[in-house]
Amino acid sequence: MNNSWRIILDKKHNGYYNMALDEAILNNYDNLKMPTLRIYGFDRPFISLGYAQKTKEVLKEDNKIPVVRRITGGEAVFHDEELTYSIVCSVKDLDLPKSIKESYKKICSFLINFYKKLNLDIEFPKEKKINSNFCLSNFMQFDILIDSKKIGGNAQRRKKDIIFHQGYILQKIDFEKIYESIKGIKDLEYKVNYLYNFTNYDFYSLEILLKESFKETFSINFVYDKLTDQEINTSQILLKEKYTQHNWNYRI
Repeated sequence: MNNSWRIILDKKHNGYYNMALDEAILNNYDNLKMPTLRIYGFDRPFISLGYAQKTKEVLKEDNKIPVVRRITGGEAVFHDEELTYSIVCSVKDLDLPKSIKESYKKICSFLINFYKKLNLDIEFPKEKKINSNFCLSNFMQFDILIDSKKIGGNAQRRKKDIIFHQGYILQKIDFEKIYESIKGIKDLEYKVNYLYNFTNYDFYSLEILLKESFKETFSINFVYDKLTDQEINTSQILLKEKYTQHNWNYRI
């Protein structure tokens, strides 16, 4: 167990930058040797596609929302007014079990603490349901529900014993824009919840609350540190050569 973690309380950025920076932190983990929690947001609506998703099966032909492809799996996510987070750590940093299912459960446990701080009662889906190529339409075993409605999602990738985990919590949602952009979804209003239904906390207040929930849940100490020069350089290369490129974002 590593009790010393780096925390990056970031601002809102576009989707290309966010994905490039997350991967840069992952790629430089072996150099820094310190696990990182990054909390950030999106400065405009963006759609992120799961690594293996087929673009033509997800997006409508007249979609006008910019698209970026993640290196994590899962279904498409419509990013807008939300609290987003990424975790880069080794299995040993959190004493994670070998089972992907159980490690996923342990990582997501800090979210339970987060919702408790907001005095919200949560529940988990009674069964797994995958109905579409859109994250909020599907219920996975460790998704968190409020009033039986989904309020966010998570995705993960592993590089040997290194974990890269991304997730988001909805503050508000524009159903109309989603219907205009994503194929094959309906009745989202009956499946999705968001924080503005329960609290008027702004993005930066929620960011602090999520940070404290993570710290308390895993009994760690945060080191407030900047990105390294190597991480910045890596992110700039990834931004230019990968995440802003059509042949990456629309490669399938």
